[in-house]
Amino acid sequence: MITGMDIPAITRKEHEQLIDLIDELIIAIKRLPDDVEWGDVSWAQDMEILDFIRIQTLSLQNAKENAIRGYYRDTFHLIRMIYEAYFVLRLVSTCDKYPFRIRIKRGQHDPSLEHAKKRTIQEAHRAFGGRLVRTYMEDRNTLVAVLRGISVIDSQGQDTGVIVPYYYGAWHDFRPVEYHLRRQGLQDRVPTLRFLTGEWAAFTRRMRKDLSKDYGLIYRYFLTFDKILDNLYLNVILNKKLTTRVLVHYNFLSNFSHSTSDSISLMTTRRITEITSGGLSIVYNHYFSELALLYICHLLSMHLQHATFYLRWRTIKLKNIRRTYQPLCRKVEDDFGYFWFIFNKPHQYDRYTQANRKCNYRKQIFYRPEDIRLGDVRYYDNPLDRLKGLHQTQRELTSGNIFISPFPRDDATFPL
Repeated sequence: MITGMDIPAITRKEHEQLIDLIDELIIAIKRLPDDVEWGDVSWAQDMEILDFIRIQTLSLQNAKENAIRGYYRDTFHLIRMIYEAYFVLRLVSTCDKYPFRIRIKRGQHDPSLEHAKKRTIQEAHRAFGGRLVRTYMEDRNTLVAVLRGISVIDSQGQDTGVIVPYYYGAWHDFRPVEYHLRRQGLQDRVPTLRFLTGEWAAFTRRMRKDLSKDYGLIYRYFLTFDKILDNLYLNVILNKKLTTRVLVHYNFLSNFSHSTSDSISLMTTRRITEITSGGLSIVYNHYFSELALLYICHLLSMHLQHATFYLRWRTIKLKNIRRTYQPLCRKVEDDFGYFWFIFNKPHQYDRYTQANRKCNYRKQIFYRPEDIRLGDVRYYDNPLDRLKGLHQTQRELTSGNIFISPFPRDDATFPL
């Protein structure tokens, strides 16, 4: 059993290639702003988004060091924070469609609620014009108008073609301390939201009053994790399958953020800590360290890819994109794409498990891994158990299917 000071040495030895690639990615992201050609006009928002990515990178660097030292619980807890923030980044930086909720109420001249609904839709079309993408009913009394973000106008009153995402304004203006520490008697001192004032003016005073102008609105509709995913779905960044993948990892990583009974027992039953007469000590675990480093590597690649996408979306030139940045992201997928994460493809192992799942021995119906289309492969439930399975050469007796592990380990047949 490897404990204490031996852990960093064995971690670096067993995961040398993965750690080296993580270091390359960290260096590339840190120096990326030096390769940006800003041109004559730059926006404070652009540097703020790049700073967001670099701050995430610093946290991932810290997570890497914790993983190397064997502090797996701390590592996964930190990864969860970074993981969640990645989806915030995607939302606030480039998503230009957002929902605007309108409470429908019958007016004096509305013979029915349906008439009030049609009248409200007409008002929305008049108020928002070309910014209105579509409308739909969220419930019986709530109309959602899907709008595009507001275009930036230059000093001559000309449209610059730049759209600042509405989520950016919400994220920028949200003050979590003022929201979470509010109590009765303090609400009157919460400042009016600047980012909403232009929208409220489009409707009558009664409609404005129906929607609460406070930080709770931002948090409830834009910044809870469920709403972040909903709004990414609205902007076609996620679909149902991708959302499922996101939630699998979010739930897994949450095991290390919450001190539930299961979370505490996970630390002691999976061979990552050892309780002795001398106290509690950490223990090296190949699978925990590998999984943590895989998360870190892929998250770094995803942040780097988004940085290059953001600059392209803003028509800002980036030097060395084909020589440095794109090859690094390809290397992550080529060398460590066996970690089926969010936006990449399943591994042959996943096709093997799906083929076995579809076989019916009683009816003599058999499928081979090569028969399974990538789009039909079911996503896994537990990242740690799947990683362990990847390290096992397996043969399913009833179907005859075989999976040859590219990196078999003798301990993969024992409990983690």
